[in-house]
Amino acid sequence: MIKIILKSFFIIKINSFLFYFLKNVKKKYSIIGPLYMPKKIEKFTFLISPHVDKNARDQVQIKYYKVFFFIKNYDTFLINFLVKNKNIDGVELRYIFL
Repeated sequence: MIKIILKSFFIIKINSFLFYFLKNVKKKYSIIGPLYMPKKIEKFTFLISPHVDKNARDQVQIKYYKVFFFIKNYDTFLINFLVKNKNIDGVELRYIFL
């Protein structure tokens, strides 16, 4: 069994990769998921003024989206497909063999 984790700043990129991946793989393998995790929001506050004015602040937030799914049966074709499609713009692809 393989657990595949997709992580990105943009949910649209994750959904487009899922559509591409599931279209090519769903016919041959049994898949559990995709399971969407709640988005993680990190908030940062920066002081803009380096001297006296403490009220001059700027706030930034970063959102992370995460999706994972399981594949029960796999072979070398699937592993080659994962290695070949690992570097996709804006999507971090990780896989764990269980």
